[in-house]
Parts: sequence; C-alpha cells; structure tokens
Amino acid sequence: MNDTLRAADRDRDEVVDLLREHYAQGRLTMEEFDERSTAATSAKTIGDLRVLTADLPVAPEPREAAWSAARMRWIALAGTAAVATVILIGVAVAGHFDFAFPVWLIVLVAVKRAHGGRRIPRAHRAR
Repeated sequence: MNDTLRAADRDRDEVVDLLREHYAQGRLTMEEFDERSTAATSAKTIGDLRVLTADLPVAPEPREAAWSAARMRWIALAGTAAVATVILIGVAVAGHFDFAFPVWLIVLVAVKRAHGGRRIPRAHRAR
C-alpha cells in the first residue's frame, strides 16, 4: 500500500486497536501506548500509521487467537449444556422420567448443531 495515501478513520481505529492489543500483551508501556495512540488518531497518511507499528509484530500470536476462540466455544457449549441439564432435571423431578430420555437426545443434537458440528481444538496440543 502506498504510504502517501490519506488515512481513513477506520485505518486509525485499526491501528489503535492493534496498539491496545500489544499493550495488553506487555509489548508497550502505558506511556508508549498513550503516545502512539494519540499519534494514530491524528495521523494523516498510511505512512504515518505504519511508523507507529513498525517495531511490533503484525498480529497477535496465532496460538493465542486459537486458544481464545476455543475457550469461547467451550464456554458457549458449557452454558448450553448447563441449561439443558437444568431443564432435564426439572422434567425428571416432575415425574416424567420416560420423557427425559428423548428430550436429552434432542438437546444433544441441538447442542451439536449450535456448535456447528466442529471439533473443538485442544488449547495446548504438543507440537
């Protein structure tokens, strides 16, 4: 991309988000983050923005991103399973044991479909 092109608000916001992520990961101090984010919001060209991130990795580590995505899927799946379990316990306590088994199968299919049928990756697989 040409460094002399004018920067858009979206470009500035993306750089500030990237700086925020690097600050959260400990690559920038608070002072550096403040200085760079202020410069990013007032940047006029793409080149001005590029200078602010030149000494930083382009993106967060892929392992951390995959870890976060897997964690979010597990949380969603666990929440769905918890709600289903509470419903089934209520059905069983109400005395409808014969109804609980088919409902459990339906809930399992619904959870699998809500999850998209994807296998949840292990967070720390040895490589």
